[in-house]
Amino acid sequence: MMEYLLGNDLISDKQYGFISGRSTSLQPLHMLDKWTDYLEYGGQIDVLYSDFEKAFDKVTHIRLISKLYSYLINKTIVKWI
Repeated sequence: MMEYLLGNDLISDKQYGFISGRSTSLQPLHMLDKWTDYLEYGGQIDVLYSDFEKAFDKVTHIRLISKLYSYLINKTIVKWI
């Protein structure tokens, strides 16, 4: 399923976690590298972080299932999810 989502550009290249070689601990390092480059050229950075730890607990199942079907995910896989 992950291969399908990645192969059809259904997951952002900014997604970290749950993707091989892109752990959530790499995301802050990647951003720090980008910010350092930006600051070296005189840029300004404003940052806002949000914690979505329980985000999926608040998504209605019907909406989630509808979204998966809209991505043409196999019905058997959607039922498993």
